[in-house]
Amino acid sequence: MIIGNTKWVLFNFVPYEYKYLESYLEKMALKGWKLENIRGVALKFRRIKPQKLKYSVDIMDRISFFDGKNSDSALEYREYCKAAGWDFLCQREKIQVYCTDNEADTTPIYTDEKEKYSCVFKASLKYIILNLFTVVLLLFSQYMITLGSYNAGFLASNLNLFSLLMVILFTIHEITGLINFIIWAAKARISLKKEEKVSYNFSVGIKIKRTIYFMMLALTILTVLLMIINGESIMLKILGINVLIVLAVFSWMSLVSRTSYKEKKKRKINIIGYIVIIIFSFILMSRMIFSESWSSGKINHSKINNENSILSLKDFNDESKSEDSLYIDENNSILASNLFYSDIGKKSDLSYELFQSKYQWAIKYSFNKEINKMKKHDIEYVEQKTDLPKDIKVYVSKLKNTYLMVSSNKLIKVTNWDNDLSEKDLLNKIYDKVFK
Repeated sequence: MIIGNTKWVLFNFVPYEYKYLESYLEKMALKGWKLENIRGVALKFRRIKPQKLKYSVDIMDRISFFDGKNSDSALEYREYCKAAGWDFLCQREKIQVYCTDNEADTTPIYTDEKEKYSCVFKASLKYIILNLFTVVLLLFSQYMITLGSYNAGFLASNLNLFSLLMVILFTIHEITGLINFIIWAAKARISLKKEEKVSYNFSVGIKIKRTIYFMMLALTILTVLLMIINGESIMLKILGINVLIVLAVFSWMSLVSRTSYKEKKKRKINIIGYIVIIIFSFILMSRMIFSESWSSGKINHSKINNENSILSLKDFNDESKSEDSLYIDENNSILASNLFYSDIGKKSDLSYELFQSKYQWAIKYSFNKEINKMKKHDIEYVEQKTDLPKDIKVYVSKLKNTYLMVSSNKLIKVTNWDNDLSEKDLLNKIYDKVFK
């Protein structure tokens, strides 16, 4: 993305892949772009006259994320590099970037191959472990709200579907990086034993990972647009909070870096500040989600009665006991829709969940989820013979007050039915309002 004389490029890499970054930066300089800063996974360039520049990406394993940009160790090392003919450009955690326009007057920053490999290996390993830990947490959280949930409701949420796809893409990205790292480390050790130079060129692996990153970015933009279209304000608020978290963390660390405290004290203050910000943000998001979920489920009673295509108490010659007795939650996605309805009437109560999809596999998946869930509670559904069309299957639980009706594109579960209406009349009414 180009804005005036500034260009932003997505470019994520692990320390052992630094040679590809050097090559990329030198090619950009020949095109008239010089690196100015690194912001997370984005490179910031400024426009210059096309020229030949030599870059050196240096890995400092002893620098911590919580040290900030201008730690004592980093400043001391920069002075050493400056004396060797290199100009400091920017830093991202353990990675520092230097540049020169006169390669002849410089000396290599690293001269010992074993020392260089050891430093790069340790720094890379920390990134790999942290990313894998993040992958495990994301996969676990996604499993709990999707495949591991008690029903198939996640199929009716675009947000859940896209989040799951993003986590899968991120997992592929990190597994690709892990495989490359293992191969590189093995080859590097062999090279060191033979007293040869270690190769740090992994252009193919980086290109694959960059492609995945672009796919994730496109998916993120699409998700945000869908949230705006569907009016999912809660998710936009959460997204905004996440942005504020990042800004708050870096602002705090920038403020601490300007103090006169010693390096170890700065690190402790940054860690404490980071923990406080995360805890506060978690509490804020939890309260927001609970509040929004509760309020979003309350729908005006007259609105649902006017929807002839939805089963309601009105269809059983009954009406809500009060406006506050009605609860409805509806979700729609590219795969399915899910409607939960619950209302307390003057004569009886009505509670049901309607799952719809044009994909038969989604209906079967939802049906199996329900059957398996009830089996865990030692409750079985027994198929009931009815006069309904053959493509409509009816199942009744042992409790005799829960009915499950399924077709090729719809599944409805009616629970806690306590009306004096006969079972046959109930099933016919559901068929007329939902399936017919």
